[in-house]
Amino acid sequence: MCDSSLTLNEDQKDCLQELMNISYGASTAAIAKIIDKYATLSIPCIKTLTSSEFKRYFKKMFDKYETYYVTNQKIDGKLNGENMFIMDEKSVINLASEFDLEEDEINEDELKDIILEITNIISSTTLSKLAGLLHASVIFSPPSVRKINSPDTFEDRYKTEYKHVIIISTEIKFENQNIFGELILMSKEESIVYLKNALDKILEEY
Repeated sequence: MCDSSLTLNEDQKDCLQELMNISYGASTAAIAKIIDKYATLSIPCIKTLTSSEFKRYFKKMFDKYETYYVTNQKIDGKLNGENMFIMDEKSVINLASEFDLEEDEINEDELKDIILEITNIISSTTLSKLAGLLHASVIFSPPSVRKINSPDTFEDRYKTEYKHVIIISTEIKFENQNIFGELILMSKEESIVYLKNALDKILEEY
């Protein structure tokens, strides 16, 4: 059963949406600078789920694509937990082409290196900006990446370690193609309490 005290209400979701729009703007600029190409990020769509609901959401993703790349990164500080960045294989290959890799140059190691680089930009830049807006400090561990072909790889530890999941879906839009990715924030109970209080404080100020 979901603890309502750990669930964002509609005003808090709207506030978080606005903060994420600002935070993703910082990522857009960083991506454009790294690959020297103009890119935009679509307005992120935010969903909030319990860890059990996320496991079902994760399984449903495989109805659309067979293979995903998943990057994990631990976060310490006021927003304590773990982030995941998930991209389908087609989007990853499209992204590789934006790094000017030829088809015969694309291999598993190259794809993983690109994912780690783009994840570092999107996850770290976005969350650092968000943390700043919430007056929170965060520290990131080095990210790791893996290729998964089955929803059964979802780890049961997520259900016990994390009480709440925030899914931030967006598209990276280049001139000739769009690349879809989802940033998943898996938060511990104390972090959700901090987030809710910080959002309420912002709402009171405005």
